[in-house]
Amino acid sequence: MIMRVAFAPPVLTRINKSGHEMRSALTALILGTAVLSAAPAFSDAVKDGKRVYMTKTCMACHGRNGAKPIATYPALAGQNPAYLLTQLKAIRDGKRVGSVDPETGHTFVQGMADIMHLLSEDDLKNVVAYLAVQDPAKPEVLDPAPTEDELAAAAKIYKKLGCRSCHGKEGDKPSNKAYPYIAGLDREYLIRAMTEIRDKTRTSGKSKMMFGTIKRADDDQIAAMATWLSQIDRNAE
Repeated sequence: MIMRVAFAPPVLTRINKSGHEMRSALTALILGTAVLSAAPAFSDAVKDGKRVYMTKTCMACHGRNGAKPIATYPALAGQNPAYLLTQLKAIRDGKRVGSVDPETGHTFVQGMADIMHLLSEDDLKNVVAYLAVQDPAKPEVLDPAPTEDELAAAAKIYKKLGCRSCHGKEGDKPSNKAYPYIAGLDREYLIRAMTEIRDKTRTSGKSKMMFGTIKRADDDQIAAMATWLSQIDRNAE
């Protein structure tokens, strides 16, 4: 059974590891129309998404359940599904490129671009369904740990730049399903993502909307915001 939803994205209940109920939105874009599948179909999508994630090398970089990435790759667990699906397609289609990894001489997304041919359209949607209902990653442990004053100063920069309007007060409540959760992501990944958008080496999708805002941030301010955002625990909501 399939019901077509004209305006609001479907919302499904997720139970996290502590047993508390949380709400998680699943958006499947089929021919530009949001589709809400019946519970058994959604469950099948999640199961198949887990299979694809585990067998198509996704776990090698993004970690178990998408919450324990290696190096400076982003955590994908609990990410906004519509945003995540858009990014996967942008990487597959060569629209999201970004900066070059000095250690490999290739762009940071090249590894993903190389394996995207292994995934069908249904694979992408099912992987997104699986990742959307996983518990977000725990905050990164930084050494040295940032001080309270440093975190407070970074929060003020974030507010002054107007980042709240799209990503929420602490990067944990995006105002649009097309925007990502940025709270709790890896510090170095956040620095790279913000720098790529500021320097216009990443211009795909909604990133263009950030040009006017992030161009006002220097390297130190970007690093400060990344540090602060990386310490926010979305599981504490």
